[in-house]
Amino acid sequence: MTKDGMSVEETSNPPNSLDSGTTTVNQYATKKTLAVGNLEIALIATNAIQLKTLLGNTSNKDTLWLVGLILVCASLIIQIFNACILVLLGTDDISKKGHQHRLVSLNNFSLMLSVLVTIINVVLNIIVAIEPQILNQTLNGTKNFH
Repeated sequence: MTKDGMSVEETSNPPNSLDSGTTTVNQYATKKTLAVGNLEIALIATNAIQLKTLLGNTSNKDTLWLVGLILVCASLIIQIFNACILVLLGTDDISKKGHQHRLVSLNNFSLMLSVLVTIINVVLNIIVAIEPQILNQTLNGTKNFH
């Protein structure tokens, strides 16, 4: 029973549909997964540029450089793993009762991985902000001597 006194069976919309039946829950989930996948691709590209930047600056190998390198690699690995999970989520049908528990579990796990990647990338961007020489030397093609 819902708060207005009607059960799910008594509503006029068919089960697993949104906006008066024109979009199913499965279509919504698929579109959401594709949108998240596009954001993942953008973040992977950003991390690839950061990795290239770090590897291009081998003259300044200090602790922050090593931590940055480890964080970029960890972020890339987690994102690739999460992308595989998103492919599984996007290709399956949540309207099938037998698949729902597995898909909800995979969705929750994907969410946890996305939060972890976000935290890693925040820390990584702080490191790059603290040590701007890592970025400047590679982008300008020059070495700054202080």
